[in-house]
Amino acid sequence: MPRRHETQPGPAIHLADRADETGVSDAVPPEDGPRFAGAAQPARRALGIAAVEVAGAQVPVVTTDLFADPFSTLVELRCDDGVPRPTMLVVPPLSGQFSILMRDVLVGLLPDFRVGLIDWTNVRHVPADRGGFGFGSNIRAIEEAADLLGEGLSVLALCQGGVPALAAVARLEARGAGPATLTLMAAPVDPLANPTRLVRLLRRLPAMWYRAVPLTRVPKRYAGHGRLVYPAEMQLMALRTYLGRHRTQDGEITRKLTHDDGAAPGEFPFLDLYASVMDLDALNYSENISRVFLERGIVTGRLTCDDEPIVPAEIRDCALFTIEGADDDVAAPGQTAAAHAVCTALPESKRAHLTVPGCGHFSLFHGDIWRRSILPEVRAHCARHH
Repeated sequence: MPRRHETQPGPAIHLADRADETGVSDAVPPEDGPRFAGAAQPARRALGIAAVEVAGAQVPVVTTDLFADPFSTLVELRCDDGVPRPTMLVVPPLSGQFSILMRDVLVGLLPDFRVGLIDWTNVRHVPADRGGFGFGSNIRAIEEAADLLGEGLSVLALCQGGVPALAAVARLEARGAGPATLTLMAAPVDPLANPTRLVRLLRRLPAMWYRAVPLTRVPKRYAGHGRLVYPAEMQLMALRTYLGRHRTQDGEITRKLTHDDGAAPGEFPFLDLYASVMDLDALNYSENISRVFLERGIVTGRLTCDDEPIVPAEIRDCALFTIEGADDDVAAPGQTAAAHAVCTALPESKRAHLTVPGCGHFSLFHGDIWRRSILPEVRAHCARHH
């Protein structure tokens, strides 16, 4: 089905990487501290997963682009061993970082799943005449990816990918095409359930501020010149501030910098994944803030797509699993669990929740805690409901 894109002006949000495709160097001078990898601005970043360990042996991984439009690519990753596996759709956040931020999640899932990944495009490389990519476009992209991947699907969405994923699943269920399971990790379903510093900062200003003040136009040397964006440079400054605040504490960021527990810390160090940033379309940036953090649209019943209300009560068959880190200061405990309260038609047998002790935001999807404490629970939840 063709994807419709909003064309009215607006703002967007996300994370990025180092150059390997169509990037032009646009160096961001380092401030005090480590040099960040956010200077490169490719359209996409290669995931770099050539093989994974399955039953003690290295199995090659085949990566294929199944579908692409200007704003995203549906990527299939599968083990090349002839063994059939159930399918998992992974929805990264549109928050200013490339999808490679979730590399540890992909590596962990591949031994048990055929994985579909929505790989968001750096809109610096999308011509302005292709229109904007708003919150409704985000929902439809997830819905269309689920349709393409077929029946019996599981969906895993992280952070800012959580609310549009929940909305997409509600729309799929309404037409009898819902996935088997939905796992939400650190998703701000109800930011006021346990407001963090980030939530308070975002709610301090009116929606109109986000439609103008943090935004810039893409420079002429890029294909997207003239497009209104929340720029990578702005996101990089925010990440520097967050890192600087955490380096004064013995928290998860400090631990990951001193002991990188990722799947491939030599080739893909945590700091590189963390600080690799891209432009966000202005429309998505501003609508994400207004619909999720200001209006709390999914819990107040105000969220719409294609001028139709999103009704989480349509979810009756898709088993819902919510996961939170006890020490998460981005999406604090309670924000993701709020999804259960809006899915009123879902039976208790199809609900599960996990709060991970001693776990901050990034450990939910990167490192030892993800691999040892969370991944086995995700596998078991999907197995129970397939």
